[in-house]
Amino acid sequence: MALKALTPLDIRTFLERATPAMLGVVGTLDEDGGPHLVPVWYRYDGARIYIWTLATRRWVKNLARDARVAFSVQEDKPPYAGVSLRGRATITTGDGEEVTQEIGQITRRYVAEPQVEAYIRQWAHLRTIVSITPEKISGWVDSEGV
Repeated sequence: MALKALTPLDIRTFLERATPAMLGVVGTLDEDGGPHLVPVWYRYDGARIYIWTLATRRWVKNLARDARVAFSVQEDKPPYAGVSLRGRATITTGDGEEVTQEIGQITRRYVAEPQVEAYIRQWAHLRTIVSITPEKISGWVDSEGV
């Protein structure tokens, strides 16, 4: 397997891919300094990763204490492309329009349009958006599988 680096445009295209939308993995630091990894739904806008979640989740509490975060997305089939980044997170919780719009945008990546509003209503108690601003980002693909 020979790995080839993805260009910034390739990285953006990969992270924005919606068919199929892939899961991301967010990594935070527990109080004891150990890693904590969680699969998540996400959206990328070309500058930041956005994740819809619950404020009381352990990984969100970790970020409230230490905003450093890692995030990755990877394919499980050839050509096995992937993106990994490190950055800082901000947490926004509330009933404002910004949170509501982001919840809808994230959900539309994973749920068919006719079911989006019903799905969001099922999870109405989740009113937190974590946004990750990358400080370092890299991507790769198996060049032999391209």
